Amino acid sequence: MKKEVVTVGGGTGSPIVNRALIETGQVDFIKAVAAVYDSGGATGRRRLNSEGKEPAFSDAMRILLSLAIPNQAAEVIKRWFSDRDVRDSVLGQEIISRFFDSTGGYTKIESDLRTLGVQLLGTVLPSSTQSADIMFTTKSGRQYLGEHLLDGKVMSQDTVVDIDLRPQVAVHPPAAEAVATAETIILACGSPYGSMLCNFLPTGMREAVESSSAQVYLVTNLVSTRNETDEFSPQDYIDLVERFGVKIAGLVVPEMTRGQFEAQYPRAAYLYSLEGSRFLGWEDDQLHRVEAEGVRVITHQATRIIEVVDEKTTIVRHDASKLAEAFKKLLNP
Repeated sequence: MKKEVVTVGGGTGSPIVNRALIETGQVDFIKAVAAVYDSGGATGRRRLNSEGKEPAFSDAMRILLSLAIPNQAAEVIKRWFSDRDVRDSVLGQEIISRFFDSTGGYTKIESDLRTLGVQLLGTVLPSSTQSADIMFTTKSGRQYLGEHLLDGKVMSQDTVVDIDLRPQVAVHPPAAEAVATAETIILACGSPYGSMLCNFLPTGMREAVESSSAQVYLVTNLVSTRNETDEFSPQDYIDLVERFGVKIAGLVVPEMTRGQFEAQYPRAAYLYSLEGSRFLGWEDDQLHRVEAEGVRVITHQATRIIEVVDEKTTIVRHDASKLAEAFKKLLNP
């Protein structure tokens, strides 16, 4: 029997998670709760031009495209949506802004895409349809308003300890309903604060979480960031998420340990270390500790090394096909 799954995250992690779920062949429908608080780059300029009235569409756009079954129509739409003009304006965001509404969210856009022949295996649900920014509080007590500042201080030792929304906004009711009625929720990799946990901040989402009987799984990041997840352990991830009222049933983590990664990919490990980042793979004893507390641990072999030739660097990402193999175990306990 195929399943319906709820995913929660932003424009980097959720597309990988969604594509992996689709590749399992065991999911009928994905309800993707999407962050709408990005404030950098082309998105930040759009929001400034709207005088703060427009939510961010960038994450939702990427997530929406990740729900498309590959076909010719989907490839054309992806090309259109990613097109940028001389002002660095993104065509996909322009289209979405014209048809987005505070009641239906992205339903009109999704309907039109299906009419054009795009097969969507799910729907995108903004955590709120109102405009807001993330306020980050660091361990020194300093506060920063705007998701772009989290990215800008990625190497800071003044780590983030809390977040809030300014102004406080209401949850999009379909997003709250999806969480409240879900059987399985997957929290996507990516920035814990800027992409995933922020979705639990709108008024009404906490109540939806508390009423939910869903099994919640977290896909941990492959590499740490100095200002969010420096030297994180599996238990640190659990503690962080549960501070926001979300009970973790399981973790999806790399099978490879940090030591194995550094031995196998020394150049990648060195380049990341220059940015204060480390591979987040753990020894068996750390994983056994959380298992002893009743948390299910699912390991994957989805660590992918990508050589970026133009920039003469190496990046680490999840491989969607290999992550799908881990999700098959998750969906069939």
